[in-house]
Amino acid sequence: MTVEEAAPTFEWSYVVLAVLIPVAILVYMLGNFRAKRLGSARNLEPKGRRMPKGAIKTDPQFSGFVGRALERGLLTPIAGAEAQPIMIRGVITSADGNLGGPPGRECVWRNRSGAPRDAAVAAEIVVVADSTGRATLENLERAEVIAPEEKAGPRVASTGLYIGDEVEVIGRFKPERFGNDPDPAKLVYGSLGGDGNLYVRVHSRPNPPAPAETPVRAAAEALSSPPSPAQAPQETTE
Repeated sequence: MTVEEAAPTFEWSYVVLAVLIPVAILVYMLGNFRAKRLGSARNLEPKGRRMPKGAIKTDPQFSGFVGRALERGLLTPIAGAEAQPIMIRGVITSADGNLGGPPGRECVWRNRSGAPRDAAVAAEIVVVADSTGRATLENLERAEVIAPEEKAGPRVASTGLYIGDEVEVIGRFKPERFGNDPDPAKLVYGSLGGDGNLYVRVHSRPNPPAPAETPVRAAAEALSSPPSPAQAPQETTE
């Protein structure tokens, strides 16, 4: 009597593996290809906060003028400035918003030490005054700023501009007089930085500003909307 051999059972697991393995390889290849494309795109983007499309960058001619202006040290009184690149020296008196700080010493610009310019946050309109008049600074968040380093810890440092700082500013002046104060020194005679090129250096700082009570917030949360050209920004301090 012969024992009947059992028929071999069909293993569906082999079929499933045969289908899943090629699919997994295909998914891996597609994902790796997409990751490489995204990585290449990120390498072309500026580090820090993204600049708006079409933003004007500092041009070589302006950089050359900054070097010559710092070498000569020739200052232009704000009230007598004309439509050309100039260097002024004045005190930051007010801004349309701030990044915190004690009254009269509020921060109007801040960036991490060593970070690119587009990582900075700043008020949209900042007023600088000398003995002859006042001027507004525009696009301050894109400016080249030279200021004392402030250490908040062993590995944390930043730089800032504060109301009350005496600063040297280099930029193309745009005459635009407004204000109705009888004192000519209280009037605004124009603006600098409207073309995106601006250099600001702290000349003197009367006293170290106290640290802000809260961390620096994003510009959209910390800054108010700019005032209309028909009205000068309200001053925080003289």
